[in-house]
Formats: sequence, structure tokens, C-alpha cells
Amino acid sequence: MSGGRKGAAVVRQALDEAEDYLPEAPVTETEDGVLVPLDPLPGDENDQGIRPGEWTPQRNGLPPDCPVHPLGVDGDNFWFLDTIGQLRSIPSHRFSQNAIAALFMGRHHYLYWAWPRTTKDGGVTSWRAEKARDDLMAACAIKGPWKDVEKVRGRGAWRGAKGQLILHTGTELYVYGKEIPTGELGRYVYPKRPPLPKPWLTSIEEEGNPAKLIVPMFRRWHWARPDVDPVLLLGWLGSAFLGGALPWRPTVFITGDKATGKSTLQGVLKGMLGDWLVQAADTSAAGVYQRIGNDSVPVSVDELEAEADTRKVKAVMKLARLAASGALMLRGGAEHSGVEFQARSAFVFSSINAPPLEPQDLSRMALLRLNRLTQEHVPLDRDTLSDEHLGRLGEMVLRRLMDDWHRFEPTLAAYKAELAQAGHDGRGQDTFGTLLTCADLIIGQDFESPEINLPMGEDLTLWRERLKASEMAEFEDAVENWRLCLNHLLSVHVDAWRDGLKKTVGEQLVAFQTGEASYGEARDKLGQAGLGVVKPAQRGDPHWLAIPNQSPLTQRLFIGTKWGGEMGAGVWSSALRQGPRESMWTTGAPRVNGVKCRCTLISIDALYGPGGLMDDEDGGPPLLS
Repeated sequence: MSGGRKGAAVVRQALDEAEDYLPEAPVTETEDGVLVPLDPLPGDENDQGIRPGEWTPQRNGLPPDCPVHPLGVDGDNFWFLDTIGQLRSIPSHRFSQNAIAALFMGRHHYLYWAWPRTTKDGGVTSWRAEKARDDLMAACAIKGPWKDVEKVRGRGAWRGAKGQLILHTGTELYVYGKEIPTGELGRYVYPKRPPLPKPWLTSIEEEGNPAKLIVPMFRRWHWARPDVDPVLLLGWLGSAFLGGALPWRPTVFITGDKATGKSTLQGVLKGMLGDWLVQAADTSAAGVYQRIGNDSVPVSVDELEAEADTRKVKAVMKLARLAASGALMLRGGAEHSGVEFQARSAFVFSSINAPPLEPQDLSRMALLRLNRLTQEHVPLDRDTLSDEHLGRLGEMVLRRLMDDWHRFEPTLAAYKAELAQAGHDGRGQDTFGTLLTCADLIIGQDFESPEINLPMGEDLTLWRERLKASEMAEFEDAVENWRLCLNHLLSVHVDAWRDGLKKTVGEQLVAFQTGEASYGEARDKLGQAGLGVVKPAQRGDPHWLAIPNQSPLTQRLFIGTKWGGEMGAGVWSSALRQGPRESMWTTGAPRVNGVKCRCTLISIDALYGPGGLMDDEDGGPPLLS
């Protein structure tokens, strides 16, 4: 058997021989095999000999061994971890007996012991809700102000104070590879949540690396970039698990027509991620962040198609954009109160046609394009696609990421350096550097496997060639905001010229620049669109296109665009001034249509003169440098 087949066989054997494991049962006290209640029966003393209500307060003012953990107070809300470790918030006006009973669920006898209501002869009949309420509120006050959006870390991966990886699988934490209980750890609270798949039980040797099965599996699809896209998808799988621990969470957008295998690919990702993945179709941004909550789990949105009304799609894309950096998002809440939300999820989208994407979205994502499958692309067998097989591969991937996390920072720096040489700006380095680094952590430092056969390790120069920014589809439409605004202005049709031969502002300027139209003709025509032409101050200086900062005629040119603004408050002037000032624009107050007004002045020579912006076929550079 060759070395490649042997490695894959080792992985498959490990998957086949693995035993299912269940989370450990909650610890209970037993005596000769008989379950013993954790709390004394009403009227009895506890195991330390303390009678009901006769306890000495702890530092937080609560009774000893209180099963409810106070966290702090935020305005009118008091925060706790309940008896099973769930996060609870109780407003002061709802701090009722029922609310307290819910906090102590499963431990109700503790309430009878800690805050007993007694008869004259000392018998315990119930518990004093008002006394329990006062002590619990006081305990929160002792902890001080506390805000859940800043302090709560739900399920997913997080970074500790010393840079260590913290995995929260819902029912336990993994810190430095060791399993510990959920709860308050350092500055943060990790509440108990429904369980997620755990990492593989033991460290994985290189010969059993799951990448030896995953990379060839991803290569079964007909990618537009077969040497690049399977690696980027493997990297997204890693970033999906690592989520909140990453400084940057890249987005992947998969496009392809029918019969390209998009749905099968989404199923493979879901199979490996399991309950880590929030999978939705035809969703809204509100639906996504309500589902995520405080978790840092990945999100998959299928069939995010371009539609006539793009508002819903744009809202979801905005959420992915905010999640990339972990920016704070504010939304309205009940009773006129604002709700803060901070997403730290890696997103994957798929559709036949990608919706309109803003430049700020394109800079945060990898576009993976699928071609139609051919006879050369052998379909995956049923066993490979089974949830059991894929789920165990995902657990092995998670273990690889956990064990190799110490390599993340230096590996990311190395890839970002190569990407900088390939022409990527900071955002491109963040996005593609993170994807390559996460793939590197999964694959490891032994790259001899023919199944993987990737240019990783110490020599990363090949990625500089494969990911040249100038040749990547991700950056074809990534035009700067000022240039988009200028392009729109020059190409928009002017209603007042409906019967003329020249329909756009750009055509009128070309006619003036080439001498086909005189200064007076250009001034009169452009004036009908709310624009003006300004003569040079001295011989040799350029003519200027005058664009008023505020004008109802000029605003018509931008109706329906993000630069239109509203009457008396246009956005186009600030957008145009993001361009290179020294070579293209200045400010002034000329007369336009007989009215003196503040304007942005664009050099017509810089647009249509020799070597000008519009004279350069690919848009670039003298004014972009």
C-alpha cells in the first residue's frame, strides 16, 4: 500500500473504530448506592450541622453553598447563573416567588433551609420569598454593574486573557486542552447551553490527519480555481469552529448553477459542523441574531439570491460584515429599550447568482465558484456522506485546531506577509490570511501526504502567485466608493437631454474636451443637469466640472442611489472628495445656473485628458496611486 493510501486508511480505521461517548452525568451524592438529596429536607439541618435560617453570610451575603450564582446588576435587571448553570435575568418588578423558584429549580429544598418560614414551635412550613429576594438582589449589588453583551460568552471558541484557546461546547469548557466546568472564568461568564459536538478525545498523529480525507473530498467538486478553492473552503471550516477566538472571521460565498453540487456541499459542511452550524434559508438578519444570541457559532445561508428588493439581503450581508470584526450592533427592543448585539460568527452563503455586493462586503469574503460537474468528478458514496462519518471528521478537525492553536499567530503573520507581496490590502490579508492559516492548522506541519499535496509549510511563496490580488474574482468589482459615485455621475442619463444625441454627463464632457462642443454649449447643457463648467484661473490650468454640494437638479442625478441623501443634504460631495485631491478635485464657490454655491470641482483633464482616469482602459492607476 502506498503512503498516501495508508494515511487515508488510518483515518478511516480511526473513524470506524471510534466509540460514541456521552457527556458525564451531573455529580450526585450517593450512600451505599442510594441517591441522597443534595439539600436537607424542610426543617432539617444541613450536612454541616447548620439549622434552617441560622447560617452565617458568605462574602456575597448569601448562605453557604448557594446553588445560584449572582453575576451583577444592569439597571433594573439582576443577573444570575441558575442551579444548572443557565444565564438568567430578572427585572426588579418581576422578582416574584415564581421567579426565585425558577432560579432554584431542582434545588427547592435549599430555599426551605436558607430562608425558612417557621411556625411558633419551630417547624418549617415554606420559605420567605421576600427575604430570598432581598439577599439575592444584595448579592448582585456586591458584584456591581454587569452587562451581558460584554461579559457573556456562549457556545463556540474564544480567546483567553493569555491568548489561549477556550472551547465552549455547551456543557463544558476546554482550556489548554483540558475539560473544566462551565461558569464564571476570569472576566467572563460561560453559561451552560445545549451541547455541541466535542473535540476528538485524543490528539491526532499526522498519519491519521482528517485533512487526508477532507481535501480530496472537496476536490471532487468542479471549482473555478481547483488549486485554491478547496483549500480556502477547508480554511473556512477551521474558522467556523474557531469563530470568537479569531481576530477576523472571513466570509465565503459559493456560487454555481444547477447541477454543480451546491446543496451536497452545504450538506457536507453541515455534517462536519453538526450543531455548531446555524443553517437557514430565506432568512432575515433579525432571525439570525436572535438564533445566535451570545454564541460564536458559524452561520450558513443557502439560496441568498439577487432579487428586485435587495433590502433583506443587504441586511444579512451587513450582519456578516459586522460579525467579521465583531463590531457592536444596536437594535430596538421592547418597551423602547435598545438591545446590543455582538456577532462573532463566520458566515457561508450559497446561491446561483450572487446578490449585489458592496465593496466593503467583497473585501471580507472569498468567492468560490462552482462549474457544472462532469464525468471526471466522481460523486461521493453514501457512507462518506453519512452524518456519522462527517460528524467524526468534524470532531477530528476540532481536535487538530485545538492542539495546533499555539501556531496561529506566527502562521497568520507569515501568510499575511506573502499576501501583501501579492498586492492584497489589509482587509485582503485578514480574509485570505485567516483562511490559509486555519487550513494550515488543520493540515499540520507534515506535508508529505500525496492526498493533500498543498504548498504549505515553510515555503509559502506559491500562494503569492496563486492569490495575486490583480487576478482574483473577489476584487474585480471592488471599486472604491468615490470612484463608484463618479462613475454613476458620468454615466447617468439626463432627462432634460432626452431628445439630444448625447445622453450622459460623460458624453457632454468628452465633447467639450475634444473640441466638439464649445465652452458655452457645455455650460448650458450641463446647467440643465444642475452642473457647471469653470474656466481655468490662468493659461495651462484645467477646466473644472462644478458639482454643487446642494442642488435639487443635481440630486435628481443621484435618485435611488446611496449618494442621493435628501433635499438640502446630499451625500455625493463627501463621496467624491474621498478621491485623490492633489490630482483630481478641489473646492470652490462658482456660479452654476446664475447661483453662487459651494461646489466640488473635478478636473476635466484628470478625467478625459491624456492619461486621465477615463482614458485608462483598466481604471487605473495614475489617480489610484
